[in-house]
Formats: sequence, C-alpha cells, structure tokens
Amino acid sequence: MTSQDGSPILRMVAWFTLPLTLLVAGRIFLQGHDLPGGGFIAGVMAAAAGTIYLLAFGTKKAVKVVWWQVAAVGLLISLATGTVPLLLGKAYMDNTFLDFHLPLLGAQHLPTATFFDLGVFLIVLGTLMTIFVELSLEKK
Repeated sequence: MTSQDGSPILRMVAWFTLPLTLLVAGRIFLQGHDLPGGGFIAGVMAAAAGTIYLLAFGTKKAVKVVWWQVAAVGLLISLATGTVPLLLGKAYMDNTFLDFHLPLLGAQHLPTATFFDLGVFLIVLGTLMTIFVELSLEKK
C-alpha cells in the first residue's frame, strides 16, 4: 500500500480525526488513576489512530517503526514499576505518590501507577500496531 492508496476524502478526514483521537487517548490515559480508563484503553485508542493513518496514508512510514520493540519497552517499564518498590523493601507493585513543582504548572501530584499505565499503553499500542502493519503487508 502506498501513500496514494487512500482516497482523498479519507486523507482529509484523517487530518482531523488523528489529532482528535490522540488527544482523547491522552485524556483517557491521564484520568486512569482517578477514574476508569488508563493505559489499556488509551493504547487501543492510539492504535485506532494508527489504523486510520495506515488506511489514509499507507504503510511506508509505519513499517519503519519496529512496533514489537515498542511493546517490549512497555513490558520492561511495567515490570520495573513493580520491581523497584520490591527492591526498596516494599510490596511488589506498591503505589506511592510523587509530589513535585513545575515552573509553569505549579505543584504536581503523580502516582507511580502512572508508570505502570504507561507500560500497558506501550504494550497495547506496540502489539496492535505490529498486527495491523503486518496484516497490511500481506500479499493478496
């Protein structure tokens, strides 16, 4: 599939839906420690944006990313999130909070569970994009 395979209408719609889908995925990711949502559904939403991209613009750029490695990095982040507290003498997957101050944003409150969600997000995104890219490269 080349970048000219998608219809012009699909490409135009993609210019609007891709940023919107990624923005919603980011919002769902960030609300995960307070409300339902988090890494899994945000990863699915980001992969949906990737699918829109594949359909509208082709696989030329998407095949340059080694998506299974994205999933592997996510797995390492998730495992590290659980292992670090264990090495510090706490329970495995113990959740603590990081409080810090950012110059323009002020005081911030970040649960360490966010890092676990980031790992899950990368696992889901990397796995689904691997599947979608490989399927799009299949010969008919």
